[in-house]
Amino acid sequence: MKAMRSLLKARELPVFLALVLVVGLTGVANPTFLSATGARDILLGVAIVAILAIGQTFVIVMRHIDLSVGSLVGFASFLIGDLYSQGYGLWGGLAAALGVGVLVGGVNGFLVAYLKLPSLVVTLGALYVVRGIFNDYAFGRTITAAMVPPEVAWIGLNRIGGIPVLFLMGLALVVVSGFIMRRVRSARDLYAIGSNPAAAELAGIPVARRVFTAFVINGAIAGLAGAVMLGRFNAANANSGLAIELVVIAACVVGGVTIAGGSGSVWGAFLGAILLQGITRAIGALGIPQFWQQAFNGGLIILAIAFDKYLSTRVKTTTIMGSDDG
Repeated sequence: MKAMRSLLKARELPVFLALVLVVGLTGVANPTFLSATGARDILLGVAIVAILAIGQTFVIVMRHIDLSVGSLVGFASFLIGDLYSQGYGLWGGLAAALGVGVLVGGVNGFLVAYLKLPSLVVTLGALYVVRGIFNDYAFGRTITAAMVPPEVAWIGLNRIGGIPVLFLMGLALVVVSGFIMRRVRSARDLYAIGSNPAAAELAGIPVARRVFTAFVINGAIAGLAGAVMLGRFNAANANSGLAIELVVIAACVVGGVTIAGGSGSVWGAFLGAILLQGITRAIGALGIPQFWQQAFNGGLIILAIAFDKYLSTRVKTTTIMGSDDG
């Protein structure tokens, strides 16, 4: 009974129910949407956003945001293919992508954590800096299928038990990250920081170090996600990852990771990414003009924020009434 009450109170439940509703109604209107091919298309399409949303969750629960991940994942994707074609091998490209991710995440984290600069401004600047360096490095070149490491191409083209390998990689990452955020004390500190940074500092939590580390982790995930993006499209160019950061943040917000900080989970962000991808596919299956996709996604973000505000107000009211009764 207690488990059932906890389930009903979970922030992820409305996201899951919305996903079931979208899939169910679309499947009734267009049965091909529920086919094995249709399901695989959704799972394959969601992989990149879902993985980036996991890293973004670490940042958002602290009341921060990272807009640089789109440029970073695109640059990492191009870098892996380019270095492989130059003879550095798969591991050389992955090491470079991870290094770039950690470097950008570290710079963002230092400026936000230790110099107390607004994360929105810092990462917006980083978005343009990385995109500029990326454009200069690419110099109009394109990574073609022949330049993609075979191992990377394999994860993008193959399935295990009918499920795309890319999606299984994202699922594995969310399982590990979910355990860490639920069980590891330093990860739990991120919620305390997001709820009340000043109180977290007074409680002895090393706020600056935690913020810095979260940005580094997010950057590292974005760097390694470059391999996922390269495997997904089997190509890369200077426009890779363009504006994907907005979809990632939308997935987090829709999944119940509140911008105000202090609540949310990687599971919610993961479900939010699947829901947005499901809506995108549903729009195509129903023959609705694609420009409505952004309108639906924007509406979902507003509804998610309104619902989160309602939950927060309800919790505060319940707490106050409980104190009065005492």
